[in-house]
Amino acid sequence: MEFLGYTRPDGQVGARNIVAIIPTVGCVNAVALNIEKLIKGTRAFTHHQGCLHPPQDTETVTRTLINLGKNPNVAAVLVVGLGCEMVDFDRVVEGIKESGKPVQAVRVHDLGGMLETINKGAQLAADMVLEASKLRRTKQGLDKLRFCTKCGSSDTTSGLSSNLVVGEVCRLMTENGGTFVQGEVCDIMGGEYALKNLCVDPAEGDKIINFVKDLYDRGTAVGADVRGSQMTSGNVAGGLTTLIEKAMGANAKGQNVPIQSALEYGSRPMCAGRHIMATPGHGFENLTGGAASGAQLILFTTGRGAPNGHPCIPTVKLCGNSKTNVTMQSHIDVDVASVIEETETVEQAGKRLYEYAVAVASGTLTKAEILNFDGHMEILIKGPVM
Repeated sequence: MEFLGYTRPDGQVGARNIVAIIPTVGCVNAVALNIEKLIKGTRAFTHHQGCLHPPQDTETVTRTLINLGKNPNVAAVLVVGLGCEMVDFDRVVEGIKESGKPVQAVRVHDLGGMLETINKGAQLAADMVLEASKLRRTKQGLDKLRFCTKCGSSDTTSGLSSNLVVGEVCRLMTENGGTFVQGEVCDIMGGEYALKNLCVDPAEGDKIINFVKDLYDRGTAVGADVRGSQMTSGNVAGGLTTLIEKAMGANAKGQNVPIQSALEYGSRPMCAGRHIMATPGHGFENLTGGAASGAQLILFTTGRGAPNGHPCIPTVKLCGNSKTNVTMQSHIDVDVASVIEETETVEQAGKRLYEYAVAVASGTLTKAEILNFDGHMEILIKGPVM
């Protein structure tokens, strides 16, 4: 099996061929959105970060913006800055240029205001879209695929079906030389030692334990026990009963595939195989972390029906709840209720999902894309906004 993708100068292969408009600070979101409206083929990666954060968060935002620009689904990048933000504008531009793809930049203070910046940026973006439109998909090996995963609005069927099916995809991907990035620290809480035991390097396992400890400590620092937010009210309504039960279901997204590394938020894995990233449960920040890892798409399991996607990567929604597959059918891409109904094995459903995901990587649109339910993202910060 192969897929059809766009080869990038750095050897990565894209499932989409967009010109990304990346603001370095939320102050210029309006500029990015106006350019997106004017120029077909562009996507604005708007967010609300980039200034007045502690240094560690500024570094996280900078790293994430650079790696979003390096994502293989991006053919070219227009970086939009204000001129006084704490994120280093030039560093973002130069960091993305390391990928070899076309990068242009505009700054509001340099050009004299919003209208002038939109005009200049739109001209640059139009030229890049024209060049990107000349690229064609070519046959690629499955070793070029990188998927990330998330579960949202989970219920009992998540751990009994959809997460198990994603775990089978993880096995198939890694056996074919692909890369699989699993996140959501809140969802592995209570099951972190099981993941540690799967790490090929014990030091990486210790990082996973520290990811969970860091989340717990940050909650304690503001007078909250994060275990009280897990499960969510929706999880409880969906039949989940304990933190351990939820963690066991979430960990199933990787089966027993060995873990190569534990990644900081917004980082990129250095080798193929399975990796754990310190992403939160909240979808907008979570999906951005996966996109920054270089994933071409995300496998998003849901029991009750989470509809959102992401502007950088197509989001494949799969569900094992037969009721949700009817009530939320306009948002669910793959129905895996068959596993619970025992009309299909996990292995069979996993092969079917893998083939569908490869088709999405080759150009098939997800329902979130078709519905334009993929226009928003956010970047994780841990400290105060000053």
